[in-house]
Amino acid sequence: MKVFILTTGFLTFFSVLGLKLFFAFSPAPPISLDQSLSNIIPKEINGWSYTDFDLANSEESSDRIASFLNFDDSLYRVYVKGNVRVGVYIAYWTPGKVSYRWAGAHTPDTCWVVNGWTRLDRKYSIPFQVNEFKLKNAEFGIYKKDRTIENVYFWHLVGGEPFGYAQKEIPNIFGALIDIQKYGLNLRQEQFFIRLSSNENLESLQKLEGFDEIIGGLSQLPLSSKEITLLN
Repeated sequence: MKVFILTTGFLTFFSVLGLKLFFAFSPAPPISLDQSLSNIIPKEINGWSYTDFDLANSEESSDRIASFLNFDDSLYRVYVKGNVRVGVYIAYWTPGKVSYRWAGAHTPDTCWVVNGWTRLDRKYSIPFQVNEFKLKNAEFGIYKKDRTIENVYFWHLVGGEPFGYAQKEIPNIFGALIDIQKYGLNLRQEQFFIRLSSNENLESLQKLEGFDEIIGGLSQLPLSSKEITLLN
């Protein structure tokens, strides 16, 4: 029994040591963010007003989760046009800053529900397009709190690609192993969490002049969907 315990201990130790050496000598991948999020997402849009809020005022962070998510850059901007409200929330991490699963917990299905919202609808990996702007497939949900109903689209990008939610937000104790199976040992890619929310649905929003400027700003992030033409 002692031999088994010692052998297991040595194997674990050398496995951890091997991983540490691998990451120590393996260069981190390049980053795509070359300016602040505040400059990328438009501020002045004709007919709209905007306010920038501290992340502590957002549903994602009102439970103090932001204090240990260790962002490298972030933005919470709310646009208003008459009775229409559009919120843009973005969190960014450089490669290797947080685990994919940890950043993936930063979603309305966890943070909003914990803060008293009720989820009325949920769709996974759906197409997203506003006029000429076609973005990568989005996660979608409708959430209600008191008399407020929000239509929420969100993306968790890992290395520029949407992180899958096949588990449908149910925690998985083997999550880290699943990530290694999917990404190999390349677990240090940059990450974005991007959320677009509004008290109006997308069909109504895209009829409003100026809304496509907000989407245009988002398209400057690694969100644009590139069409692939197949040659016969």
